[in-house]
Amino acid sequence: MILITNLLFVIAAIVSRAYKQWDKYYDVMLFVSFCNLLYNFLCREYLTWSFHPDLLLNHKTADLVNTFLLLPSTTLLYLTFFPAAKRRQVIYYFLWVIGFSALEYLWYSYDRITYHHGWNFIWSIAFYFFMFAAMRLLHTNRAAGLLFSVVTVTFLIIYFHIPLWK
Repeated sequence: MILITNLLFVIAAIVSRAYKQWDKYYDVMLFVSFCNLLYNFLCREYLTWSFHPDLLLNHKTADLVNTFLLLPSTTLLYLTFFPAAKRRQVIYYFLWVIGFSALEYLWYSYDRITYHHGWNFIWSIAFYFFMFAAMRLLHTNRAAGLLFSVVTVTFLIIYFHIPLWK
């Protein structure tokens, strides 16, 4: 299911021709993937969520596939088709948050993702609000996007008692 999701997002980026904009959003795509790798590094002994794939070997392989396929494709699709009109931007943003939340709920329903150390589905929804806002902010105002990301990650590390020096 996780692998199929990844492939569908890559296909969507190709069919929609969003891939032609890769150079315009490359820095944000790298940042989002880097953040996911950083999560797996910092939380390797204290995962707040973990994947249980059907076709891939384990959490690590599933998350690597997500890092190099799903997240860049998502970033590319989200930013390529981001509307100009303010009202449409708000609707577009909420649709992506709802869509990713629904996708995660599907994974959760089929036991493809589990939560640990106080993380739950509600935290995932909140995270998607942050993630999609950060993507757009990083593209339009890199300094503000980086500051927003650092503050949010610092909050999550403190709130969930992530043991950085373990």
